[in-house]
Amino acid sequence: MILFLTRKISGTADILMGVFDKLGVPAFRFNFDLFDKYKFSWTDAGFRFEDPVGHFCDSHDVTAMVFYKGLFAIDEPCEIDQEHKETKWLKSWLDTLYHSLWRWGADRRLVRLINPYSVGCSKVRQMEAAKDFFPVPAWMLHFGFSPAPENVIVKNLVGRVFESGSALMASVVDRSRLDPAYPWFTQEIAPGTHDATVLFINGRVHSFRFATPRGSLTDWRITQGTDANRWTLWRAPDGFDDKVRGLMDRLGLKFGRLDFIVGDETEPQFLEVNPCGQFGWLDEEGSLPLHSEVATAILDPATALEGRFL
Repeated sequence: MILFLTRKISGTADILMGVFDKLGVPAFRFNFDLFDKYKFSWTDAGFRFEDPVGHFCDSHDVTAMVFYKGLFAIDEPCEIDQEHKETKWLKSWLDTLYHSLWRWGADRRLVRLINPYSVGCSKVRQMEAAKDFFPVPAWMLHFGFSPAPENVIVKNLVGRVFESGSALMASVVDRSRLDPAYPWFTQEIAPGTHDATVLFINGRVHSFRFATPRGSLTDWRITQGTDANRWTLWRAPDGFDDKVRGLMDRLGLKFGRLDFIVGDETEPQFLEVNPCGQFGWLDEEGSLPLHSEVATAILDPATALEGRFL
C-alpha cells in the first residue's frame, strides 16, 4: 500500500490518488491539516491510520511513501486555525510527526521520488551547483546596509506570508531602496523573453515555455487559475536535457520543477529548482501523462530516497 502524506489543498495529490486507483494500486491518503478527522496510533508494534470513511493503513502494509506539501508554515492559515486553540503548538507537533514518519520511511527505503526536505536545498546551494551547467544571474543575500542602486528582482526565500496576509512575489525593485533592517534575496534581471519551466521525473525532462512574453510580468504565478496561465511545449537547445540531469544528480534530486528565463538569442538562464513543485497545469486533461509518469516513478523501487536530510 502507498501511504500518501499531504494536505487537503493538494490538487496533485487528488489526481495521483485517482491514477493509483485506475492502476489498481491501493493507496491511503493522510491530510495533516485534517488530522482530527482521522484516527491514529503509533507504538513499538507499528502505526495505524484510519480515515473518516473507515479505510485503514497499517505500517506493516506500507510498500511506498509519498511526502508532498504536508509541512506547515506556523502562520499559514488553514482549517486548524478555525477549529483549535494553541495552533502554533499544534502545527509544530504535526510537523514533528511528519519528520518522524519521514525518518521511519527513509530508514526502510520506502520514501519515493519526492524529497520534501530538499526545500532545504537552499537557493544558495542551487545557484552554486547550477553555475557549472547554466548561466546564473548574479544574486545577493543582504541586510544591514543599502547596496548600490540597481534594478533587480527581489524574491522570497520562505513560504510564509506577511502579517497582512500578502505574499512577496518576484518583483523588480531598486536594490538600494530595500529596507536594510530586513533580510533580502535579490538577483540580476535575466536576459531573455519568456519564462520556461522544466518538470524532472526520475531522469526524464519535460520542458515548457510560458506562452506570453515576459514584458512587465515578473512572476507568472499570479496568472495561476486564470486563462493567462498558458504553457506550450518548448524545444530546448541541444544538450539542455543532459545539463538538467547533471544538475539534478548534483543536487541529489529525483523530482523537481526547474525555472528558467529563455530567448532565441540567449542561453537558458537558471533561476531555481523547486524540489516539491506543483505541475498540474502543465498536464493534458483526460490522459494525464505527467501525473501517470509520476505515479509510475513512485511505484519504482529505484526511486527510493536515501535516509538523510539534504
